[in-house]
Amino acid sequence: MMTTTRPSQALSTLAAQHRQLREMIAYCEDLANGLDVGRVDPAQVLRAVAILRETFDAHNELEEKLLPPVMIDTAWLGAVRVSRMIEDHVEEHGALTRELEITTTTTASSSSSELRSVLASLRAHLDSEERYFLSPKVLRDDLAP
Repeated sequence: MMTTTRPSQALSTLAAQHRQLREMIAYCEDLANGLDVGRVDPAQVLRAVAILRETFDAHNELEEKLLPPVMIDTAWLGAVRVSRMIEDHVEEHGALTRELEITTTTTASSSSSELRSVLASLRAHLDSEERYFLSPKVLRDDLAP
């Protein structure tokens, strides 16, 4: 038997993951501050960024599973438009993941400026998701069949 995720359930689950990702971003930024003044070992930063990347990947996997059927069910957006939005969004996930992977290999040997740039991009991505996808205006139970 297949269970259907209600829009409000998807919103709640994904919003909780966003809170966790934001906490991890802040932690990585704190570590970057410590790295810049020599208080933090680069290996610690690399571990934290690797965990952030893994968490982001798991979030993306779930998000990419939950959002398409929920958003298509709220037909006011239109299936073609939703499909294109999701496709663009998945490409953005891939780009951010690649940036995080590159950062884990360069942070140990350079300043934290590249890391800070990737973290800012990731935060902006979460902001955009919350504005256009993970919003009670979009993921509403009253629009679902």
